[in-house]
Amino acid sequence: MTTTPVEAGQPLLRELITIPERIHQGDFVLRLTEGVRDIQATLDSYVITPQLRVAFDKALGLIGSALSEGRSKASYLHGSFGSGKSHFMAVLHALLNGDIAARSRPELADAIARYGWLDSSRFMLVPYHLIGAESLEAAILGGYVDHVRRAHPGSPLPGVYRAQGLLDDARAIRDGMGTAAFLARLPAPADEGWGNVNAPWTAPEVDAAFAASPDSELAQRLISDVVPVFLPSYVDSVAGAANAFVPLDAGLAAISAHAKGLGHDGVILFLDELVLWLAGKIADPAFVARETEKVAKLVESSDAYRAVPIVSFIARQRDLRELIGVERTGAESLSFQDQLSYWDGRFATVTLEDRNLELIAEKRILRPRDPAAAQRITGAFRRTDNLPGATRDVLLTDGDGEAFRRTYPFSPAFMQTLRVHLGAGVRRASIRSEKCRRPNRRSASGPFGQI
Repeated sequence: MTTTPVEAGQPLLRELITIPERIHQGDFVLRLTEGVRDIQATLDSYVITPQLRVAFDKALGLIGSALSEGRSKASYLHGSFGSGKSHFMAVLHALLNGDIAARSRPELADAIARYGWLDSSRFMLVPYHLIGAESLEAAILGGYVDHVRRAHPGSPLPGVYRAQGLLDDARAIRDGMGTAAFLARLPAPADEGWGNVNAPWTAPEVDAAFAASPDSELAQRLISDVVPVFLPSYVDSVAGAANAFVPLDAGLAAISAHAKGLGHDGVILFLDELVLWLAGKIADPAFVARETEKVAKLVESSDAYRAVPIVSFIARQRDLRELIGVERTGAESLSFQDQLSYWDGRFATVTLEDRNLELIAEKRILRPRDPAAAQRITGAFRRTDNLPGATRDVLLTDGDGEAFRRTYPFSPAFMQTLRVHLGAGVRRASIRSEKCRRPNRRSASGPFGQI
């Protein structure tokens, strides 16, 4: 392979713009949970374009309508790879959380002034990085519990575990028959010649197990001892699955009531990777059909009452029809299309447009080192006017001269290629990752991945 030597006097690109010496995979990709943890760094690197101001206004309007109507709502956050979906959700999280730096951004002043409830409302804000979920219940309800443990340590947990119902039943039995009789019925630990690992239950231990988290070791040990003795009909459905969650419908009602009990006016779920997670299960049609059907529960419930509204933002790079529908035929395909149409009728859409990428690249990556560098770049760009018309048309694709100026020395054609092929690479990598997890049935599987 031959290269053309740099002409004498021509500057290198790194002399005009700042190029990191070492760029690691993921340096320019923000994970939502990381963006929320380090919000100042997120804000420092975030470019709020005019179109993004409209998107923030629409997202805040959706939340405001959910509060005023007392109804749960959901919205896709739709944008191509690189459009900043995770950044958008992290900054929206900061605005709702009352972050001073976020609310001080002048680009958002009009939107903030328009929604007075921002100063008077409190939200349970739950960001999800959902790779590894075995079901929608495990992802959403389990993610909520993990968030509560971090954000509100020591507070009671919501009743989202099936095991919690078993513990409540066991407590009622204990209260009805008396502690002594209850303890007498519990099985003694097996002695295999090495001494008992667990001593017989005592009254304080039983009280501690009832008070513990349903997925704690102590609570699990009590459930395993109580069920065969007092609740034998549960054995088949509970054995090996004591950590299973209640159905999503009931679980969402439980987290809504839990959030209200902690003084919140609403629950905001930031689902960064829902669509890619489903796409990663493309080889398991039964799983996709089952989990797809549940998504509508985010806004609709068999129990119409929720203590406070739940508003969900679902990041999406492509319509799920494009990723999964081609794998289905006949009646199965029609059923799947009907499910997605059911979503569309109930979900709003906040769009992050492709043109944001050029503005973001201009301000984040292609900033000149100094005024002299800016002058040299401008002079070099002007010389592109001398290119043959056909060549210039290829470089511009569907863009215009202004888009070319923003991203020069890169062309709109290069930016489009980057967006399409890099985005496709991320999708393929995430789906491959999901397929690698699948053989281990006991481990968490499936990226709820950004797409």
